Amino acid sequence: MPPDEDEPPKHELPRRSRDDSKRETREALIAAGVAAFAEEGLDAPSLDSICARAGFTRGAFYVHFKDREDFLIAVMTKQLEALFDAVIATGDAAFDLERTIEMYVTALVAGTLPSLGTVQFHQLLAACARSSRVREQTVQVIGEGARRVATAVREGQGAGTVRPDVQADQIATLLVALVAGAQTLLDLQYPYDAVAASQDLSRMLKRPR
Repeated sequence: MPPDEDEPPKHELPRRSRDDSKRETREALIAAGVAAFAEEGLDAPSLDSICARAGFTRGAFYVHFKDREDFLIAVMTKQLEALFDAVIATGDAAFDLERTIEMYVTALVAGTLPSLGTVQFHQLLAACARSSRVREQTVQVIGEGARRVATAVREGQGAGTVRPDVQADQIATLLVALVAGAQTLLDLQYPYDAVAASQDLSRMLKRPR
């Protein structure tokens, strides 16, 4: 029977593409890895438990990752990139550096920085020491974050809010080193006033009047 010409056409829901499905699977596995590493550390969770947490088989895992090391690189990269995205300010060139320092310290004090939960900084360093692939990717991601900070320094210098007698790249490297040091102090439960330290740092970087 031919369709009624007055009947509105039926619309089918768009099918997910193969690429969309693969991307969702990969993201689910990485999210499961983030949760597992946060709860159990970097070495304890098995691939089987991570796959089960994500709701996939080991076969699906090996479609996306060559091995555990490759998977760890993906998880660490995601979390480091999320950290930089969360704290590096953009939109107001004159004050992006000052806001970046403020946003980092605020998140640090509030405990809202993207992280691997209970995984401590020395464990990440140990993973880098065990694997040149992990170390190289970690250095690459941190380097990209430092370049973004250096851009904020240069823009502040151009706007006259950051002192001009410092090198943007060196300041960016020092700020990244301070972040690593702050995380180490937290792991050691060393008492220090992060807010006061950040305020002094901002004053040191401001252009003298």
